[in-house]
Amino acid sequence: MRTHLLAAPEVIALGVLSAGLARWVARGWGGWRSGTASAPSKTQRSVGPLAENGRLPGGADNQPHLFVTMTKLGRVCGDGCTTGVIPGRRKDSCVNGDDELSNESGAIVHPASAFETYSEYEVSTAPRTITGHLFHYTNTTAALSHILTEGRLRLSPYKSTNDLWESQPHYPMLSSHHDQKDLDAGFPLWDEIDRQLRLHTKVGCLTRDVALPPSAFNPDALRGWPHLSLWTHYGAGHMGVCLRFDRDKLVKSFLEHAGPAASAFHGPVQYMSSQDSPATRGIDIGQVSEFGADAVALAYAEANKESLFFRKHIDWDSEAEYRLILLNQSTDYDYVDIRAALTGVVLGSAFPQDHVQDLLKALEPYPDVTVEYLQFLNRRLHRFPFEGFVPQPRPASTQVWPPPRREGSLAERLLALRDADAEAEARRVAAASLARVPAAVLEEGVEGLVSRLNSWPETEVRSYPHSTAVPGSMRARRPGVPGEVIHYESGFMCVVETLPQQSHTFVAAVAIQVLDDERLRLHGVVSTEHTLSDGHKNEEVWRSQRETSAVNAEAEAAVLMGDLTRAVQDARAAFDHARGTGSTPGSGVPQER
Repeated sequence: MRTHLLAAPEVIALGVLSAGLARWVARGWGGWRSGTASAPSKTQRSVGPLAENGRLPGGADNQPHLFVTMTKLGRVCGDGCTTGVIPGRRKDSCVNGDDELSNESGAIVHPASAFETYSEYEVSTAPRTITGHLFHYTNTTAALSHILTEGRLRLSPYKSTNDLWESQPHYPMLSSHHDQKDLDAGFPLWDEIDRQLRLHTKVGCLTRDVALPPSAFNPDALRGWPHLSLWTHYGAGHMGVCLRFDRDKLVKSFLEHAGPAASAFHGPVQYMSSQDSPATRGIDIGQVSEFGADAVALAYAEANKESLFFRKHIDWDSEAEYRLILLNQSTDYDYVDIRAALTGVVLGSAFPQDHVQDLLKALEPYPDVTVEYLQFLNRRLHRFPFEGFVPQPRPASTQVWPPPRREGSLAERLLALRDADAEAEARRVAAASLARVPAAVLEEGVEGLVSRLNSWPETEVRSYPHSTAVPGSMRARRPGVPGEVIHYESGFMCVVETLPQQSHTFVAAVAIQVLDDERLRLHGVVSTEHTLSDGHKNEEVWRSQRETSAVNAEAEAAVLMGDLTRAVQDARAAFDHARGTGSTPGSGVPQER
């Protein structure tokens, strides 16, 4: 089983898409250009505060695959571009972040919606592994004052279930011999059988733990602890806890507790869209008269346990329920000893800080139990190791946002915003056409650089599209915002990582921007990043910038690539020295004239 913990906010999200699904890739992911998926470097940290590790599997269509990654240099909501096979564009063309992509049928699909569609498809089709854990959601009082302190889990009366299939009586077939037709049966007997069944049946409700492959973008989607509806209904609105048990040990304890005079069953619940009437054996009136309604009710429940206790309406299928069912002669509560089975406690995202000391006290008898807490961000629960405190929700800001620079009513300003977006999109399309040839020169130059840099020993070389060469102060602004107008922006970068530990990074990047009056601006940069004992050292060792006309852009792009190649050659010795290796004569990048 894979336990997925987020130890720090800066983690990566690496993925792979089939060429067919790559048409729907959202903004801000750079496509790997060569090789296979591997552990991303520190240049590929997510800008998002709580992105999760994961890799999107390719499709089953046997098409070529494109690798995608959320990176520090390629933000999900940043200024990057996307690689993909886009209808109407050449392969590996750059896609502006707000493009609406066309799917196979020609329908317009927004990138964010497209990725949501793929993510849901992945969850529904990825292989599933049922782990050896079960989870139980409860409120803080029940957990701290009873379950943990007493070391036992209460089995609830069958009458307390929420599904109408179970909380309301059903009416099994009544049968009798011909000489028993005078016995008074019907609703009185049905009600008595139902009453006896509920008096003598106890239910332990738990949640199964389902793991997706580690390669999934959200491998925790079906785990036992992040069920929002269960937290709301049973976990005191996220203020409670979720207890984790070893399934085999819990079942063993349950069966040992049941005793020889009881009937004990356990297993997963099956969810069905309809159950017109349980396929049951029915009730014999003569047996009721002979043995009593209580005995017949228990026998009836034993004979029909699957349809009675392990079937629920499909509306409840998100609970992924696993049940412990006990039928015995007692009408009191029953309990299961959990002391050997408890393996973890997960605190809800709103767990009160003032209950932490009570929690620590209640957990003293369980020194080996893992404690974690949840935080909710961007519609997902994230799990973290508990270190004696739980972060409290950020209070709502009381700061009054300043009024907009533009005058007019809300309707007028919204119309102006839409007009600015529409105008910018029209100009972007024209600018992309203007940049196509010089951008191709830059792309081919970077690919050639990758081939040469592959000779560097003990390194891994990758390339992917991104405009990292553009200084932050010169990046494109959103439409309508005052400042220099950039109609189109794209770029390519080559990243060299040291092996086996990616502690030193060498980046060579180029980018192109289209300005007003069909002017183009070209950028080139060489930078390094080193992991040191006292932190990271980032250094920009070379930069070039030039403006040109559209007529001369192709030639200027070629000159820039030559300058970049020589800058890489000049910077190599210092990079090799920092990573503890020496340059081999003749193994560097050849000079280009």
